[in-house]
Amino acid sequence: MNREQTPHRLLFAWAAAAVLFLAAVRADALNVVLLRDEAFVKGPQVALGDVADIEGAEAEALAGLEILPAAAPGCVKRIHASMLRSRIMTAGYRPEDFEITGAESVNATTLCVELTREMLVDDLRRFIELEMPWDPANATVDIDPPTSKLVLPEGDIVLEWRPAALFQYLGKGTMRGEALVDGQVRDVIYCQVNVQAYGDVVVASSDIPRGAIISRGDLSVAKRALSAMRNGYYSDPEELAGMVARSTIFPDTVLTSRHVMPRRIIKRNQVVTVEVRAGTLMVRDRAQAMSNAAAGDIIICQRMNSKEEFQGIVREDGIVEVY
Repeated sequence: MNREQTPHRLLFAWAAAAVLFLAAVRADALNVVLLRDEAFVKGPQVALGDVADIEGAEAEALAGLEILPAAAPGCVKRIHASMLRSRIMTAGYRPEDFEITGAESVNATTLCVELTREMLVDDLRRFIELEMPWDPANATVDIDPPTSKLVLPEGDIVLEWRPAALFQYLGKGTMRGEALVDGQVRDVIYCQVNVQAYGDVVVASSDIPRGAIISRGDLSVAKRALSAMRNGYYSDPEELAGMVARSTIFPDTVLTSRHVMPRRIIKRNQVVTVEVRAGTLMVRDRAQAMSNAAAGDIIICQRMNSKEEFQGIVREDGIVEVY
């Protein structure tokens, strides 16, 4: 009887060993996904390794498996274990290849960096002061802050500013800012700015009558907002000395080309001296001026005998040069 049962006992032992061996192989091949209650992710995608601890032969591959897009920076997305199981199987894993344990769901919060309105204004002010052609010590920069703070994903953050077309960093304008994270544009903001630069301008220090020749004593220098100088201005009094007032100029008036004109040194029908140069040869003659002219003007003259007309340039000494 014992001899007859021995083969059966051996068969049972071998079967038990095989079961244990297969169980050990299965346990070794099984990937265990331990889901956390809460996780913080960088985005823009949530990977399985961001929300779970994984053990097993294929732990590294499973950890890199992208599950779904992350929530907006600073926001939370709830991810259920059932959804993870479906995503893993969609990636080609069989149900017997993995096991999900731990929490039934995880709250995945996307990490973020908050740039306050004050931080944005300070950064834009630094940019404007570096780019504008005015000395910051002689200028004011007023910035209307954006309506809200800027919430961005974590990463290498760079703000790139550029002015609206035709804005020359003087007066009111618009600045456009792009917020880049790791080299990619993630948001765009706009700010209204008002830049006022102050510079030296020539003003009248006393009444200057119409037709009067302006002297250095009639002029002084004052600081004015350059954005208000829409008709131009002079910064050096020497530029105006010797010019003529077009109309009466009152004290503290900022002088422009509308107020002054060059002093006429030739009058219409005046007989003038003409010099004609040809290489080293110079010939002088006399002619009749056909219009009023100041130094540097081009004037038309008429020869005294032939009545032939020609052009020349008026010199400071009143001589007309013909080239």
